[in-house]
Amino acid sequence: DHREMVRRLHVIGEMALSEGKVIAIRTAMNATDNLRLLKEVKSQGIKIYYNLQDAVDQHLNPYADIKKLGAKNIAQIHASLTDSVTLDRDPRIDMRRVRQTLDKMRWSGWLVVERSRNAQNVKNVRANFGTNVAYLKEIFQQNK
Repeated sequence: DHREMVRRLHVIGEMALSEGKVIAIRTAMNATDNLRLLKEVKSQGIKIYYNLQDAVDQHLNPYADIKKLGAKNIAQIHASLTDSVTLDRDPRIDMRRVRQTLDKMRWSGWLVVERSRNAQNVKNVRANFGTNVAYLKEIFQQNK
């Protein structure tokens, strides 16, 4: 039940906060619904693990959604999409625009990469992850 989930999230959020930690939750909801949930939970120890794939799959504007959610509510960002091509070749997301949005918000945190494999070469982990990581480093580790 929803109320029990909120209660439990509050409890574990407060436990994490007392240890100087944060628990990041992935919800697949839009910013409005995530903000509503965080308001119900009432704990700074719970933040959102924002997944770009969820936003893209739901035809949301990820840049506006991230901005609406706000920097203080995002613990980490999942910078991967469903398999088709590697991130540097994916027209569904503009990672430079993601960075610009995050910079304007003054967000800093964890950036996680998992998928975004070339569908023609999905088993080549080294090539797919190597390409994605190099691309993300090019964007996120360059000077502003």
